[in-house]
Amino acid sequence: MSAPSILMDSLPENLTLTSKTRHSEMSDESDCSDSECFEVLPDDTIEAIGSTAGAIRKVIRENEEITDIVKYIRFTNVPPAVAEKLSLRNTRQMFNHSTQCMIIKLVTKAHDLASRHLNVEVMYVLQEMGLHRSISMAGTHNVRGRYCEKQADESWLPRQPIPDRSTKWPTVTVEVGVSESYPKLKADAEWWLTNSRGDVRLVIIVSVNRKTPKIKFETVTLNPANLRLQQPRYVPIIRQSITTSRDPKRPDATITVSPSVPLTIQFEELLCRQPVPPEHNIDLSPNQLREISGQVWDHQDF
Repeated sequence: MSAPSILMDSLPENLTLTSKTRHSEMSDESDCSDSECFEVLPDDTIEAIGSTAGAIRKVIRENEEITDIVKYIRFTNVPPAVAEKLSLRNTRQMFNHSTQCMIIKLVTKAHDLASRHLNVEVMYVLQEMGLHRSISMAGTHNVRGRYCEKQADESWLPRQPIPDRSTKWPTVTVEVGVSESYPKLKADAEWWLTNSRGDVRLVIIVSVNRKTPKIKFETVTLNPANLRLQQPRYVPIIRQSITTSRDPKRPDATITVSPSVPLTIQFEELLCRQPVPPEHNIDLSPNQLREISGQVWDHQDF
């Protein structure tokens, strides 16, 4: 069964951004997004057996020393007891309780800067509205879906509990990677949206090019038309795609933002209520996207 395809809402309705086709009568999109996360790993993903915590840590140590980019390791035969107790710094983890497979994403400084400064800019906009204390920065804590546990790179949710809404799911999450892992980032976005059954309202993808100063920011949400059906279908769509870039030979050149528009988190998506004027959407301006990008490129020596 094929995974749910992320659609671009500005494209024709039947045009997908993945090479796979959607099954016309998909019974459970979350099952498919679980599988997709493990199937679309980059070509340079390391394969290893993770039967003990010591074996997992050994493989991670060996690869942390030789990489300065985001890298994935796929472990098989991981006992649930090992996965549940495993605590690793500078990584993001995803564990499938059904298949006993684990993905470890090695986090680099550039990766960390991208998520950290995105968080700074979001909180800056909220602080301007006096709402920074209304949001919990949930960060990278483990969240359990139907079969899988996963960590985001960044996440937020309202501090005030929402009636009839599970408190385990953030409302907005962030997934960061390098451009070579873009299919994996899309699969991760689908996982959050479909497993939470819409409790996660928005996923921000940040895809960093490791060869040239270029970053793609995308917002992924569920197609509202399909949510209004009698039997809702959880179909992810890309709402915005914004690229920042700079001439690699001119580090002092102005950073180009294309299109030159804000990256928007809708107020209701983050806080689960309508804004009361002068409250408004969380719009990260082109200048804020330039600031995030510049921080990442400084570390990449671009």
